[in-house]
Amino acid sequence: MKKVVAVLTILTLFLSGCRAEPQWETVSDEVPAQPVTAQEPCVIQFGVPSDAEKQFQTESRDRSVYVQENGDYEIVSDVITAGSLDDAVRQVSGFSPDDLELVQTTRFGLPEVQFAWSSESDEGGYVSRASLVEDGDYYYALIFSVREGLGDKYRDCAQAVFSSFGLYGDEQF
Repeated sequence: MKKVVAVLTILTLFLSGCRAEPQWETVSDEVPAQPVTAQEPCVIQFGVPSDAEKQFQTESRDRSVYVQENGDYEIVSDVITAGSLDDAVRQVSGFSPDDLELVQTTRFGLPEVQFAWSSESDEGGYVSRASLVEDGDYYYALIFSVREGLGDKYRDCAQAVFSSFGLYGDEQF
């Protein structure tokens, strides 16, 4: 019996010496801010009329300008980084959204706003129509401006341009 008590005592001493105190780690609740990077913008696609010539395109293809050979109309596509729809409308038209009639629709499942305005330039008056599509990171603008008095002549042309308006995103597969 003494052997059993001695063995139990040794086992108890041995096992109690192996007992480790818990080690607690703490993690700070502060997470360093990571810069938010938006996805690359999509490329705006649209049908360019045969009588329009490219006048300008940025290297990143974010902005393109096409002008009809006689200067009767101009087509501009532009990727806009604006804080709000109001800011994007102001960048495109120069007017406050309150001064324009905005028509809200959808295009390929994304919110779209269409509007029109008239303006003056050194060459005379222009009537412009724009479509803005928002994907959450960018506003994609397609603008068709025609010389005042020639709107009826180029109505079908403008309609064809807006009907062909699309976005292409590189999925990087």
